[in-house]
Amino acid sequence: MSGLAYPLLRLTGLRPFPRFLQAPPRHSSALFSGSDSTHAIPVPPPVDLIRQRNFDLLLESLDKNGNPSRVWANYTNLLTYLGYEQLPIEIHQQVLRKCTPSSRLLRASATRRLFLGNVPRLPHIYEGRLQAVVRNIRATGTQPTLDDYNFVLEQFAAVGHHVGAMQVYGELSSVGVVPRTKTFGLCLQAIAHRLTLPVKRNDKPRLIASTRRMVSDLVNAMKTFNIPFTSVNLDLTMRIMKETTDMQGFESLMKWGYGIDLANPDCPPLEYLASSDGAQTPAPQAFSTAALNTTIDTLGRLGNISKIVQAFEVLTTPLPRASSSRYQEDDDDDDFGFTPDLTARFKPPSASPNTTTYNLLIRHVSRAGNAALARHYLLQAMELDRQTMFRLKHDLGNMPLEEVPAPHFAINRGTLLSVFGESNRDKNLGLMRWLQSKFYRILKKKQNEHQFFKRFRVARQRKRLWPYEEPSTSTAPIPLRSILEARAAPAPTAAPRRRPRFMTVMERWAAPRGVGEVFNVDVDDESLPPPTPLKTFDLDLHIRVLERDIVEIEALRVHVENIFARTTYRLKERLGRRVWQGRDIYLSTDGNRRRRVSMQQWETIANVRPLAGKRSQDVYRFPWSEPPRRQRWNTSATVDGPPSQPEANLPPTATP
Repeated sequence: MSGLAYPLLRLTGLRPFPRFLQAPPRHSSALFSGSDSTHAIPVPPPVDLIRQRNFDLLLESLDKNGNPSRVWANYTNLLTYLGYEQLPIEIHQQVLRKCTPSSRLLRASATRRLFLGNVPRLPHIYEGRLQAVVRNIRATGTQPTLDDYNFVLEQFAAVGHHVGAMQVYGELSSVGVVPRTKTFGLCLQAIAHRLTLPVKRNDKPRLIASTRRMVSDLVNAMKTFNIPFTSVNLDLTMRIMKETTDMQGFESLMKWGYGIDLANPDCPPLEYLASSDGAQTPAPQAFSTAALNTTIDTLGRLGNISKIVQAFEVLTTPLPRASSSRYQEDDDDDDFGFTPDLTARFKPPSASPNTTTYNLLIRHVSRAGNAALARHYLLQAMELDRQTMFRLKHDLGNMPLEEVPAPHFAINRGTLLSVFGESNRDKNLGLMRWLQSKFYRILKKKQNEHQFFKRFRVARQRKRLWPYEEPSTSTAPIPLRSILEARAAPAPTAAPRRRPRFMTVMERWAAPRGVGEVFNVDVDDESLPPPTPLKTFDLDLHIRVLERDIVEIEALRVHVENIFARTTYRLKERLGRRVWQGRDIYLSTDGNRRRRVSMQQWETIANVRPLAGKRSQDVYRFPWSEPPRRQRWNTSATVDGPPSQPEANLPPTATP
C-alpha cells in the first residue's frame, strides 16, 4: 500500500505535501536486502497515507452505491485531511448524487412524517449536504452544471420544498445557466406536491398567495426563454391553478398553452393571430378530454357559472371553420386588423365530453343554486346516453368485437346525486319530484341494456366466438332486492390471518390518495404527447359496470323517495300550523296570491285526513298554538331574591 500511494495520488490529481512537512525517509535492510540502501523507495508520511486511505474508501462507497451516510462520512473525512488540495469536479458531482437517499424514499418518509404531525424545521433534512457540495464545486473555480441543479430540484420536488426549489431556480438564473423544460417541470412538480400535503388552516392563505407568485414567475420566464409548454408541464400548471383559484393566471395559461381565450372561446387569441406570420409563438398543445375536465373543474371552483356554460358549449361543439372566400364576401368596414387567412387557418380547439365532464358540470351548477341549468344538463346527459348506446349497438352489429371502440359516457349515480343535492338544499319539491320521475326511465333503460348484453354474450358463447369457460343461459333481469340485501348483509367471518412477514416502510405505510399523483408524469419527456390510444370495448367489464350502476341508482332512488316524503310531510305540517293559527298561505292554483283558508279547505288541498275518532282541531293542535294558561308566582322562598310575591295574573303570551 505504501509503495502505490504516490502513483495513486498522481493519477487522482492529488499532490503530496511539501518536502519539509514530510518525515525523513527510513531505510530497512530487512525489506530491501541485496540492494543499495541509497536507492530505497521513500515511504510517504502518515498524513498522506490517511488521506489516500480516505480517498480509497470514498471511491469504494461511490462504486458500490452504499449507504448515503457512509458516502457523506467518507467525503467529509477526506476533505478534513485534504488541506488545500482540490478534488476533481467529477468526484463532487458523484457525491452530490449519492449523499442523499433516492427521491422515491424521501417522498415516502417526508409525507409520512407530515401526516403524523412531525413537521421538521427544514423540509429536506439533507439540504445542508447539498448546499455544502455545491459550495465545494464553486471552490474549485467552476460552476455546477444544469444537471446538478436539476438533481437538487428533483430532491426538493420529492418533499414538496417549493421555496427551496424557487431559490435554486433563482441561483441558476443568476449565474447564467439557461434552464430547460425539465427545470421548469421540476419546479412546478415541487409546488404541486406541496399543495397536496397537509397545511395549517391559518397558513393556507399565505401558501396559496406564494404559489401564485411562483407560478406566475415561472410562466413569465418560459415566455422569456421562448420555451413551449409540454403536456407534463401544462398538466402540472393546471393542477396548481385549480388549487390556487387564480382566474387571471388561469386565463393566461389557457391562451399560452391551448390557444383558448376564455373571454371569447370561439375566436383565436390575439397573440397567435399577431405572431402567426413570424412563427414566434410556440404551437399550442392539443386540447383533450382531460384538459376539458380540468377547465370545467377550475372554472367551477372559481364560481363563475357563466364562464363554465360558455366554455362547455363552445369547447364541446366548436363552430365550423370558415373559408377565406367567406371573408372576401364580407364588407371591408368590418376589418379589425386581422388577416382572413390567419383566422381561417386557426383550428379552434375542442374535445368530446365524457361522464366526468357532465358530472363536474352538473355538480358546480348545482352548488351555485341554478336548478334550471342542472335540470337542463341532466336532460342533455340522458339524451347523450341514449345516443351513445345506439352507436354502440350499431358498432356491435357491423364490426368485429375486437375493433369496437369503448363508450365514454354513461349516466351513473354521480350524475343524479348533484341534482338531488340542489333540490334538497333549497327544499325544491318541484325539482325533487321531477328527478324522482326520471329514476324509473333510467333504471328501465339500464335493465334493458343489461339484458341485451347478457344475451349478446350468451349468443357469442354458443357460437364459440368468445373464450368463456362456462356458457351461461340466464338472461333474467338483475334481482335488485337480492343484490341490495346481499350488500347489506354482514361479511362472513374470515379465517385467522397468518403472521405477516417483515415489511419495509414503503409497504407498511401508504400515502393518502392524491398525494403522489404529481409524480405519475415524466418530466424528462420533452416530446409532443402521443395521441390517445383507442380503447376497445370490453363486454365483461361493461356488464359489471351496468350492474354497479343499477345497484347504486336503485339505492339512490330509495333514498330520494324517503327524503321527498319527509320534506313533503314537513311542508304540510308548517302550512297546517299557519292555517290553524288563521294566517294566510300561498296557493299557486288561486291566482298566485296569498289568502286564508279554512281547515276543511286545507284538508282537501293537502289531502290530509284526521285519524279515526279525532277532530281536525286535535290533529293540528300544537303546544305553541294552544290558548295561554294562567301562570303563578313561585310562593317558595328563593335563595337569591326576596320572599315570594302574592299570586298575580300574567298577561297572555303572544302566539308565535
